[in-house]
Amino acid sequence: MTNILVMGQPYWGQRIARALDTPAGDMRAAFIPHGSYPRLLARPRSDRVLVIRVGYRIGATTTRGRLFDAYWSLLRGSLRNAVPCHYWLGSDVLETIEEARAGTLRWAALRGTRDDLHLADAPWLVSELESVGIHAVNAHVPVPHRAPSSPPALPAEFSVLTYLATNRFEFYGGDAILEAARRLPDVRFDVVGTTGAPYRQSPPNVRWHGWVTDMPRYYADTTVVVRIPRHDGLGETVVEGLLNARHVLYTHEVPFVRTVWPATPEALVAALAALRDDHAAGRLEPNLTGRAYALEAFDEARLVGHLAALVRERA
Repeated sequence: MTNILVMGQPYWGQRIARALDTPAGDMRAAFIPHGSYPRLLARPRSDRVLVIRVGYRIGATTTRGRLFDAYWSLLRGSLRNAVPCHYWLGSDVLETIEEARAGTLRWAALRGTRDDLHLADAPWLVSELESVGIHAVNAHVPVPHRAPSSPPALPAEFSVLTYLATNRFEFYGGDAILEAARRLPDVRFDVVGTTGAPYRQSPPNVRWHGWVTDMPRYYADTTVVVRIPRHDGLGETVVEGLLNARHVLYTHEVPFVRTVWPATPEALVAALAALRDDHAAGRLEPNLTGRAYALEAFDEARLVGHLAALVRERA
């Protein structure tokens, strides 16, 4: 039996714990909430356990980062046979790279983990971590997707679907998306994730839907999914867009997805205008090759099996 403790970023940490609590019964995984950290230290144990740190980067100069690094050291001392693992998600990698460039990264803390198991949610994160001396293995976080049994036809009206967060509007390319909407007044832009309250001067062809739960309806009613953050792990709207046979514009390279980088308004408008013109001429079909790829590459059972194999090899 492999015992696994998962801590760190709650949303993804809980997903990882559920994925590794395998039906086969040879793994037992549990997510440890923040409030239970002191109790974990108070109960030393000597049996072998894999401890996964999710999204909380090593060597951060912030107060919270330093405190968690100190706790991590105490925990490793308490769990004498612990096997440490670091699961990198996206922003944690970006912030590590930025601190390394700025000369503020605590290199000693990072180098001290080079022999640990490092997992990364996307292949480009693996490359970025190599630049700071960390060898990681790509392992996309297993997520249960609701893929339609058959791909919906493209809607009659050419339209764009994107996700923006109010507190990270600029980071997710909000300015470029609104500018593209201004330059393409005949294209409808549907925005989920925020009500757009701070952006009331947005063009009339932008519709703000806030937080939604019925995403399949939005995918069925769109032609192109746009996701252009400054940096990302493997975005779930990209995966879901492909599973719904939609065309996808993204800032990172993914098979059967059109890369838009740098994500300037000009680049975004050019990519969207080309798709719009193909749609108007009747040449644009559902992205069936992208859907076939996503059905295999992001199958939850396949991702769980890959992640479990990496854990078993180290544990």
